[in-house]
Amino acid sequence: MRPARAFTLVELMAALAVVGLLAFFAISSWSSYWQRVHRVSAGAALVGALSQLELRRARTGTYDGESPFHGPIPHADGYSIRPQACSSGGIERPKTQCIEVVAVPDRADASCGMLVLRSTGEREPRDAACWP
Repeated sequence: MRPARAFTLVELMAALAVVGLLAFFAISSWSSYWQRVHRVSAGAALVGALSQLELRRARTGTYDGESPFHGPIPHADGYSIRPQACSSGGIERPKTQCIEVVAVPDRADASCGMLVLRSTGEREPRDAACWP
C-alpha cells in the first residue's frame, strides 16, 4: 500500500498564515511608499504655485487678484492646492506682505497632514520627513 501524498490541514493553514503575513507587510510598505510619492508631488506643486505667485507680486506689487495663477493651477496627486493669506497667531496678514500655499491631502495623512509653504520661506509641518 502506498502512503498518501497530500497536505494536511495544519500544513495548509501554516502556509496560508505565512502568505497572509507577507501580504500584510508588503501592502503596508507599498502604501507608505505611495504616501511619500504623493507628498513629494505636493511639495513640488507648492514650490511651483509659490513661484507663480511671486512672479505675480513682482509684476503687480501684490499677491491679490482675480486669478492668482498665471498658468494652470499646479496639481499634485492626492492633494488639493490653494493659496491664502498668511496667518500668524490667528491674525491674518495682508496679501501684500505674505501669502501661503496649502496642500490639503485628499485622504487622511496622520504623520504630516496639510503641507504649507509661505512666501517668507517657512514650511509647516516643520518635520523634515514631510518635506523629502
